[in-house]
Amino acid sequence: MTPAQCRAARGLISWSQQQLADAAQVGIVTVRQFETEAAKPRNATLAVIRSALESAGVVFVDENGEGPGVRLRKTQMSNEPIYVNAGQSAVLFHGAKTEVCLTLQEAVIAYHKLPPERKEAATIKSGGRVFSASEIERLHYGPRPEDR
Repeated sequence: MTPAQCRAARGLISWSQQQLADAAQVGIVTVRQFETEAAKPRNATLAVIRSALESAGVVFVDENGEGPGVRLRKTQMSNEPIYVNAGQSAVLFHGAKTEVCLTLQEAVIAYHKLPPERKEAATIKSGGRVFSASEIERLHYGPRPEDR
C-alpha cells in the first residue's frame, strides 16, 4: 500500500485520519506521517492499516501498467442477516465523530438515532470487523440458526 492509496482509500469511505487510526488501532501520527511520506511505518503497522481499510470495503489494486489504485468492494445486494455477538464492545464512526460503546447493540441503537445523511457514511467496528451502513441494517444478535 502506498501513501497515495491510503489517502484515496480514506476518501472513498469518507474516513478522517483519526477514524482510520481508531479502526486500525494505531496512532493518528502514524497515519499522518505515512500519508505525507514523512515516515514509513513497519510492515506490521501497514498491514493493520490496510486491513482496517479492507474491512470497510476498500479493495487495493496492484500495479497493472497504469499504476496502483483503490476501489470499493462490489457490494452484494444481500438481505441475508449477519449474526453477531451483541455484547461485544464497538465503536461507531460517523462524520468526524467517534463514539465508543460498551456493546455492539448500544452502537447500533446510536446509529439508528443518526440523521439519514450521517448514516450513509457511518460504520461500526466490533470484533475486528468494520460494518458498513448496509451491513448494520442486517445485523442480528445471537448464533446463526444452524449453530443453535
